[in-house]
Amino acid sequence: MRILIAEDDVTSRTVLALVLKRNGYEVMETRNGREAWQALQQPDAPQLVILDWMMPEMDGPTMLRQARTLQTDCPPYIIMLTAKCDKPDVIRGLDAGANDYVPKPFDPEELLARVEVGRRVVEMQLRLHCQRANAQRFRVETGQRMSELQDALTTTGEELHRSQTELHVLTARLQALREEERANISRELHAAFEQHFTALQDDLTSMDRHLQASKPDPALLRQTIMAMMPRVEHLIRQIQTTQTSLRPGVLSELGLVRAIQWQAEDTAKHTGMTFMLSLPAEDDPWDQNLALALFRIVQEALTNVVRHARATHVEIRLDHADSKLELVVHDNGRGFPPALLVGSKTLGLLGMRERIGAFGGTVEFLNEPGTGATVRVRCSSQDPEPTEPT
Repeated sequence: MRILIAEDDVTSRTVLALVLKRNGYEVMETRNGREAWQALQQPDAPQLVILDWMMPEMDGPTMLRQARTLQTDCPPYIIMLTAKCDKPDVIRGLDAGANDYVPKPFDPEELLARVEVGRRVVEMQLRLHCQRANAQRFRVETGQRMSELQDALTTTGEELHRSQTELHVLTARLQALREEERANISRELHAAFEQHFTALQDDLTSMDRHLQASKPDPALLRQTIMAMMPRVEHLIRQIQTTQTSLRPGVLSELGLVRAIQWQAEDTAKHTGMTFMLSLPAEDDPWDQNLALALFRIVQEALTNVVRHARATHVEIRLDHADSKLELVVHDNGRGFPPALLVGSKTLGLLGMRERIGAFGGTVEFLNEPGTGATVRVRCSSQDPEPTEPT
């Protein structure tokens, strides 16, 4: 530790410095109060001062009052060294700001004992300052972390609210689509089936009356039966079409890989687009609900391509390894229209997210205007099936 000595008497200053140096202290000597005051204003000023009372240019009490005006977290510990040992003088020195005093002539052992007390006080002050600084830094860092957590919480809340809004919109739309689909099926059943069944019923009634005649004409009966056959065939085709719209038979009969091939061929036949397929050679034992979700996503992606992309070529890739599954549908069209990627009207895209989300999967919509759009689906083929498969 460095100790500042402010003493105008050369002999006293020399003896004092010698005693301190012999006991391991570093000493800085000044000859008057003004020099001591200048030394205390330096950034590396000593923390302990032995100050004489009677000095030229600035006496000890004046220098004390100046020292106590310093703006510092660790004020110096000042020991007044004085021949003024009367009680009023001691009180005056302490009132001026001294921490302790040593009478002249001083006893080296007493001086060292009081210096040791000052050293402990200074070190305690430094530790407290360090602890306060650490506490302040901790408060600042904690405040920053709390602010970051609050921002993250706000962002998460906004994303959750947006997701909930999208989910509500999707749920309402899906319900409307279900009702619309039921109405369509009802109309199709009425339009496609009722007329033909009524005609068949009339034919059967006519045949029954003819058979009850005294002399039935076999040729007429055969003619009636032959007229009924096209109606029966038409009804069979209508039933197959309706069944396929409700749940694709090709998926149940041939599996996911062949179903995707069939869908690509059917789309190519109706649109003239070319397809490049990268599919497994054989079907894995897919969960039926997962296979249906993937097939519906392919159908929805191709529907978007046909309606919006103006594409001429589509690539479909299905990879499955180590229980990880990836489905990619990429076209060379104009990319997703910006309005299709945001807002609550993107029901087809929301539907894809909803389908694969039921299996813990994700779907990305990668948009590169002018070079095409990509739908990328990732999930685990071992995820549990959803409670209510779609």
